[in-house]
Amino acid sequence: MTTDKLKQLLGDYKWSLLVAALLLIMIAFGYKLARIVDEGDSLKVAAQDKTIALLVSENNQYVTQVNQLEVALQLTELEKKSIAEQLNNVQTEQAELQQQLAFYQRIMAPETTQDGFIIEGVEVVSLPEPNQFQMRFVVLQQRQNKAVVKGKLAVTLVGEREGKEYTVTIGEPEFIQQEIEYRFKYFQAINTSFTLPDGFQPTSITLETTVYQYNAKRGDLAKTVKWEDALNSGSIIEDTQ
Repeated sequence: MTTDKLKQLLGDYKWSLLVAALLLIMIAFGYKLARIVDEGDSLKVAAQDKTIALLVSENNQYVTQVNQLEVALQLTELEKKSIAEQLNNVQTEQAELQQQLAFYQRIMAPETTQDGFIIEGVEVVSLPEPNQFQMRFVVLQQRQNKAVVKGKLAVTLVGEREGKEYTVTIGEPEFIQQEIEYRFKYFQAINTSFTLPDGFQPTSITLETTVYQYNAKRGDLAKTVKWEDALNSGSIIEDTQ
């Protein structure tokens, strides 16, 4: 049956009601279908939100773990640095103690070292006044059967002044005025101050002496140390005898 015949059979009024009813059914079906689709999308979105929340939570945990590991690494580095500094300090202290031990062994136990007369620990210290310095060192002997030794030390500075080689010796103005006398059985600390001429830059210090035991000559000794080494303190004069 065609729609025209159905319309004639039902009449205009019933036909209109039928069309309206069909439209309402279609609208209701469309709405229901849309609700079903929307609910499916909502479930999908909820599942995605839940997945995102889980991923964010895991990411936060990983970030926290990374931060904790970074802090632990920094603490480890600080501890490592502190241990290295402590080890360096211990090694430095040990080296100083070994130097002191060697020094006193040379004084009290000469059988453990070479025999002879030496100069130890030459230091030059700059004083507050311009061109003024203080020189310190120790003279000692290394013989098992120690007897009193004596003598006089001459000090000579070699360097440059106004581009030319220049030498300062005992007795020059404002320098050490006379030879340094010593007399000892084991060792003697010597301390003397002096002033350098303006414009003079020393490069080396030479100490010379004739050593006597009682009135008998034991020998001549000449030793030299670099000025820079002495100024940095703790230098040991090298024998040039």
